[in-house]
Amino acid sequence: MRSEPEERLSPVVTRRKPYWALLVVGFVVIIFAYFYPQKDAPAPVQSADTETLKRVPPPAELVLPPAPDIPIAAVVAPPPLQEAPEEVALTLEISDQVLRVDLAEAGGSDLLKTTLLQENLVQRCAGVVDGFSRGQIPYKALPLKPPAEKFSIVTIENQSFINPESYHRYDGYAEAIAELNTATLVSTFNRFRPLLEQAYAGLGYRADEFDNAVIRALDRILATPELHEPIALRRKETIYLHANPELEALTAVQKLLLRTGPDNVARIKGQAQAIRSGLLGSPTP
Repeated sequence: MRSEPEERLSPVVTRRKPYWALLVVGFVVIIFAYFYPQKDAPAPVQSADTETLKRVPPPAELVLPPAPDIPIAAVVAPPPLQEAPEEVALTLEISDQVLRVDLAEAGGSDLLKTTLLQENLVQRCAGVVDGFSRGQIPYKALPLKPPAEKFSIVTIENQSFINPESYHRYDGYAEAIAELNTATLVSTFNRFRPLLEQAYAGLGYRADEFDNAVIRALDRILATPELHEPIALRRKETIYLHANPELEALTAVQKLLLRTGPDNVARIKGQAQAIRSGLLGSPTP
């Protein structure tokens, strides 16, 4: 687990001391953030389960299949506003306000509202898709603060584990993502697809490969393991890494998702699958 600043050694917690408890991720087009404050200690992990805790099953090796093309959808233009009887062609320069209006219909969470206050939304979307499709976290495209609550661990018989209570730092973000209207997200993608492809081409890629990058990004999320056993860590200088080399070999996006906990991972993956199915025109399994 390539550590973020929140994973430095200062917030170490043993079974007798107090603690506190990503991404989330949402439409591959605009959601990701993190924060929170400190609290009292959770119930300690029982030492009787130590051997079980150490036997975290390794995830299967990640081999993503070729990403399919997203079909071109017919887009029905909304009726023009009374003040502007002639519809103005949608361009990157004027896209922010239009995209804010469209995506405001997707949900009412503070996370979505805060995200939509950013400028150059289409370009940020293209950067997020590019990063996620390669398993990386594009922090420059997502200038949001890390959680205020500190990353914490529990120590059992000299073995460190992610504190399960720490997962709750991300509950609000997972909930905001889970409540997004996927039909609105899909229709917005189809409407803005030409601009998204234009912005993706501005990163040095072929415009017609943007849809494949979107599916690859979603597949990265869907390939994240859901681990219900506490996750063992090892200390390296001032950071923590996964003790299990299979987990440490996961992508940055997947390791960030693991820090949200199995319940939140399942909720985020459920939305990713719904969006993927909606984009490809196939029913959600």
